Amino acid sequence: MSSKTIIGSVLVENGAITTHRDSYLLSNLSVVSVRRPFLASSIFLSAAFGGFGLAFGDLLYANEILAIVGFSTAAIFLGSQIGQLSLLSRDLKGSELSSAVWGWHSSLQAIRMDIVSALHRSHEREGSSHDA
Repeated sequence: MSSKTIIGSVLVENGAITTHRDSYLLSNLSVVSVRRPFLASSIFLSAAFGGFGLAFGDLLYANEILAIVGFSTAAIFLGSQIGQLSLLSRDLKGSELSSAVWGWHSSLQAIRMDIVSALHRSHEREGSSHDA
């Protein structure tokens, strides 16, 4: 898990998830998701910059065209890379529990997989304790 590319912290241990703001019991989690909340707006922003560049390309200097291309590329890149890990608990349905952790999408996906693995392990332990 590369914690250098997230804002905040996430620790998964002993049947709980602890973030920099909150702690959640694994047994109470109903949704663990990673989203790209800025992707749509970055595509729109990039298209707007591109449209401006195409409409006024004959009036722009070369460095201004390069700046438009650079801003468009940066918007698409950042929009596709920035992610949000959300943890929702079935006990607190209707309350605001989103935006638990922000960071690079790939790092948050790895954390989500760690959480899902811990959930599976806790369910297996519960199942084996009921069998005994």
